[in-house]
Amino acid sequence: MDTMSAAEAARRLGTSVPRVTRTIRRLGIDAERRGGGRVLLTPRQFEYLQAELGALPPVDGLGRIEALVLAALARAPRGLMSARAVARRAGVSPTAAARALRSLRGRGLARTRREWIAAGRARATEVIYADATAPDWPALAPSLATVRFPSRTSTAHPTRVPARLRHLFWNADPSRIDLERHGAYVAERLVSSGDLDGLAWGLRALTSADWNEAARNRGLSPAQRALARNLAGSARP
Repeated sequence: MDTMSAAEAARRLGTSVPRVTRTIRRLGIDAERRGGGRVLLTPRQFEYLQAELGALPPVDGLGRIEALVLAALARAPRGLMSARAVARRAGVSPTAAARALRSLRGRGLARTRREWIAAGRARATEVIYADATAPDWPALAPSLATVRFPSRTSTAHPTRVPARLRHLFWNADPSRIDLERHGAYVAERLVSSGDLDGLAWGLRALTSADWNEAARNRGLSPAQRALARNLAGSARP
């Protein structure tokens, strides 16, 4: 079986060997150990490590935080509504995200646009986007596409609909919607609305049972029921 050293794992993940070895110990990964303290990882163990740490190969011309922030913006085609939202998506601190955004704006790689957002009630807000028209973008895009964010940063699941999506639930009081009790209703509303941000959030927040129950709703079109079934296959149990 092919194995990988801690040094090679660190290179692929864009991090340091000490961080890799600390994470191996913290997660209790039963890696093979050789003389001199060398650690060898199987492909499965490396995937587990990557899910915990994410992967950030070098991106020419960008620092580590800048690359994480720009990759987060690149995967948010509808933009992000604050530096704090960017920080959450990129897995960095709000202060670091704000500093990176200033640098990226200065290089023309990020831009801010004032838009009207329907979040409970319509309000104007600054929305932050990656600028794919920037001259440097074609050279950066392939590397940004290889960035992987940690997928095990939190085991907590939301219990309420976030404020930015409450306009989708116009026929109910969103503050009274509990995801444990009303998950199928939420799934049905997300599918029927076709809201991409809502569907992405729902895939993380709702269970496969919620999506499957929504798929049985005769009020949805065949295409919408098929979408609900597909989401059920990717959602958590």
